[in-house]
Order: sequence, then structure tokens, then C-alpha cells
Amino acid sequence: MSTTVKIERVGIESFDAAFCLLKRFFREEGFDTPPEQIHSSLSAMLAGANSALFLARRGAEVLGIASVTMSMGIEYGLAAELEDLYVLPHARQSGVASALIEEACAWCREQGCTAVLATVTMEGEAAHGLKGFYRRRGFTDTGRVIVERRLPRERADSSG
Repeated sequence: MSTTVKIERVGIESFDAAFCLLKRFFREEGFDTPPEQIHSSLSAMLAGANSALFLARRGAEVLGIASVTMSMGIEYGLAAELEDLYVLPHARQSGVASALIEEACAWCREQGCTAVLATVTMEGEAAHGLKGFYRRRGFTDTGRVIVERRLPRERADSSG
């Protein structure tokens, strides 16, 4: 049995594996995103040119996933956000997350990004010490705080 972790870009052939990992991640971390939205967002990300997802495997076993999405802004120019990073509990502390981050960052560099950003929630910090985790992997705590305003979803125009 191979002990080497291999990172691959998620495509149609690995959609189901990615979907299962993302559902588990969102459930374990207490996000209220319904599976239908995870499925829809994953489909849109795979179809788009501004995002990428990566799976970590050891042999046939899928161990983790990372997703990144690029956007253009004034401060950084083209930058990306490491949006999701999840490793199965039994595979943690074995370099899987670091390998996923490095592959995601390499893809971002190839796309011309000048920075990769990651959001650390209070819950993520309390449960996993994510600020230190990311700091050990080359990220800097800028002290910025993300505030959020949810927008209602647009309904399809049914008038005719």
C-alpha cells in the first residue's frame, strides 16, 4: 500500500468524492449550508475558470479537499481565497493539508495571483487553532475582520 499522498485537480470523474467530502466538512464544522447548495456550488466551481478544487489521495483513499476562487480587486490585483480546506480526522497531522495548500497556491501562482487569503472563523480558531496552523504554512495574520451581509436569493421571473 502506498504511503505517498497525491494531489489531483477535481474534475467530473472525481465530483462524487469531492461532494461527499464537502458535505462531511460542512456538517462537522456546523455550517448550515444544505447539500443541494453544496452540490450546485461545486458544479458551478468546476465549470468556471476562476476556481479550482483539489483532492488528496493515498492510493485509492480520498483524504482531503481544498478549494480556491480567484477575484480581481484594487488592493491585490488578482488574488484568491482558500475557501475550503478539509482533511479526514484520521489523516490529520500527516502533511495532507500542507500538500493541499501548496498545490492550491501553485495553481494560484500559475493563474497570476499575487496573494492567497484564508478566512479563520472564531469557531475554527477555537476548535482547531487555525491562525497558528496557517501561520506555520506561510500565511500572515493581518488582523482584518470579515463582516458579512447576506443577500436574498433572486427568484426566477415567473411572469409572462
